[in-house]
Amino acid sequence: MNKTVIFLLVEGETNVKTDPTVLEILHNYFNAVSSGMSYVVERTSHSSYVTESSDFGTALATIDGNFFAYPKESCVTIFLGLSVKQAIESFGGADRLHPGDILITNDPYSTDGLATHLTDIQIIKPIFFGNELLCYAWAFVHTGDIGGCVPSSLSPVATDVQMEGLRLPPVCLYTAGSLNRDVYSIIKTCSRMPDQLMGDINSMVAAVNTADIKTHDLLKKFGLATIKDGIHDLLEQSELRARKIIGEIPDGKYTFDDYLDDDAISSLPLRVALTIQVHGSDITLDFSNSDPQVPTAFNLITNGTCHTYLYQALIYYIISEDPYIPVNSGIIKPIHAILPKGTLVNAQYPAACGLRHPVSLRIYTALLGALANIIPHKIPAAGGGQAAIVVISVPDPLNNGEYKSNVVEPMSGGDGGQAQADGVEGVDHSVGYLSNTPIEILENETDVLVHRYELVPDSAGAGLYRGGNSICLEFEIVRDNSLVMARGQERMRFQPYGLQGGKAGATGTVLLNPGTDHEQRLSKLKALKLKKGDIVRFCSPSGGGWGQPWNRPTDKVLQDVISGLLSITAAQSDYSVIIRQDNHSSYYVDKDATNQLRRSITNIESTDYDFGNARNAYERIWTPEASDTLAQKLQRIPPFLRSAYKTKVHDYLGDRDRPITSKDIETILLKLIN
Repeated sequence: MNKTVIFLLVEGETNVKTDPTVLEILHNYFNAVSSGMSYVVERTSHSSYVTESSDFGTALATIDGNFFAYPKESCVTIFLGLSVKQAIESFGGADRLHPGDILITNDPYSTDGLATHLTDIQIIKPIFFGNELLCYAWAFVHTGDIGGCVPSSLSPVATDVQMEGLRLPPVCLYTAGSLNRDVYSIIKTCSRMPDQLMGDINSMVAAVNTADIKTHDLLKKFGLATIKDGIHDLLEQSELRARKIIGEIPDGKYTFDDYLDDDAISSLPLRVALTIQVHGSDITLDFSNSDPQVPTAFNLITNGTCHTYLYQALIYYIISEDPYIPVNSGIIKPIHAILPKGTLVNAQYPAACGLRHPVSLRIYTALLGALANIIPHKIPAAGGGQAAIVVISVPDPLNNGEYKSNVVEPMSGGDGGQAQADGVEGVDHSVGYLSNTPIEILENETDVLVHRYELVPDSAGAGLYRGGNSICLEFEIVRDNSLVMARGQERMRFQPYGLQGGKAGATGTVLLNPGTDHEQRLSKLKALKLKKGDIVRFCSPSGGGWGQPWNRPTDKVLQDVISGLLSITAAQSDYSVIIRQDNHSSYYVDKDATNQLRRSITNIESTDYDFGNARNAYERIWTPEASDTLAQKLQRIPPFLRSAYKTKVHDYLGDRDRPITSKDIETILLKLIN
């Protein structure tokens, strides 16, 4: 038996019917089919969202709707836990499907969040063996525009889902292999970028058709019974291995909370509060104390189901602990969720959801923060915590001045430091395989001139293992009346947290015309109209540090100075390392001065988490206990009123200079409601 087969199977009682060697072969074949689909999409799609940023996904799903084959090293990795089940049921059930049918949808509400927002177009093809349904081939792309109130469709201040573009329930794009031209025409007409959109849809159709062909090749090779048993056995293996990892986490309840900066219309932060309960090999994620849904686009549509956005950090943890685990939906079987209606994580119709990804990233860091209570040496500090998609829309003189949109760059941030390594520069693992756009392609396809794209010195959260540094992107506008948007900007106010004595990372910034007499510091960009010659500079957040900075080896501090990532001043202030230059301008560590300085460090208070000054100041007044109370009380009133009442309570208590109590909140709410 080869080595990978040994690692694939787990010990104990199982219902595995497939020979281990055959199961490993099937595992590789299934992965080849799902990965092959992703290559088809990547190589035949039209938009830079796909070809450069890799904002797409492919998979094979069981007849119950769960993914049994999902690529590990291409496309968006965070959608492993999605299910096509509700989309099929909303269409009318599997009984309505026939060979050659292909469904299309982008509606979160009728699919239990399979489409996480309207710009994610979903394609589903049933694969039959004779008249028997075997599985589904699935693909999605993030399209550049599907209509709505702004170019690129996604506006932070959209007040309901209808403002965000065409909302398409599951319908047949192809029936028995024939194109439904009416549906095709409706979709194309609703987009500001119809050629790119339809090119991307056609690439997905090609991908699911390829999966159909390749799956039938496997059926000829192995037979129906072996394929069906293999699908079942791989899912079971993943579940058993995931339960083994979860079972090693001590039983108990662990809490953590984290914040989005605001909801785009007020200055109030949005709080994701999480309690995880570990019991044996099961884990429950309770979001009962999270903030209510908001009247802007920062909402997650789950319909109360245990959605993939809720536990992505846990999936990554399991895969990291067991690198040989088959990557499929069996991993999520031990995970459960409590999601009160009308909260950020279970928003009710007609809530807008275009900016759902910032919510998912705060869930990600909240889950890691809770796990850090129990297993700190296995959990990294917070990464930059954003995936800000910078988009430019310019008037097209060849098309009556109609705006066309392109991605400038997906701006991530530095990764968090961990117990064995520094954070990765400019990349946050929480956003998966979202890729940057090469400058040459960017300038060729987009009306901008890039001045700089570089790492930001002195931005990383200090630590024994420091965080990854921020990214700076600076570009010049080359056409008047250009619109620049950056959806998903976060950590502009609250810093990414450091762990085990590590320092919090840096916040993000946006400058207009930096270094000139007209320089302006901007907040988050909703839709900024600019003229030719204007310059915009984005700096992402950085990763938090892990461990005490003054324990960092001096040679690593010196190397950061030599590489230009750390200044001499910051080396001394952050790491207590004295760096000097010799007569040849070469840097070296002054060992005597450094040892003396480090020996002088005594009685410095250290905490498990460093949240930064802004969050500490906020929570001195709005303690977690007060926020818990408010969240619970607001759940007694209709969902569409909760955010307004939260704002009123904060306005009423905003001038307090002491911690707010539960009694304060109860008293104010009673007055407001009556």
